[in-house]
Amino acid sequence: VSPSNKDRPGERRAFAAKTAAYLQQGVSVVLIDIVTSKRFNLHNEVVQLLAAPADAALPADQAIYTASYRPTLRDEKPQIDLWREPLAIGAPLPTMPLRLTGDLFVPVQFDSTYLETCRRRRLI
Repeated sequence: VSPSNKDRPGERRAFAAKTAAYLQQGVSVVLIDIVTSKRFNLHNEVVQLLAAPADAALPADQAIYTASYRPTLRDEKPQIDLWREPLAIGAPLPTMPLRLTGDLFVPVQFDSTYLETCRRRRLI
């Protein structure tokens, strides 16, 4: 997620619609929202577009988070499996599952990737 995705209502709707479209096409998605300058929760907008159960949403005031979505069929009905983690400034970033195909998942290690990127860019 970038600040421009959270900037205006139209941009937020477009981001949520694009994410929902990927899921409806069977594409798994992992979001990480570390944008602290805008207090909108795009995961909740995606959940609302998908007409998911209310417990799929994060608290409205949770502005930074990560979420992983896996489209699947159960009893020939499309469903979305969901993993979500609230984030906190200064806390380690979580590892999230990303489905490649069927039941093949890879771990997306956000914290180690972030730290390695910072080291390579000589930010730390």
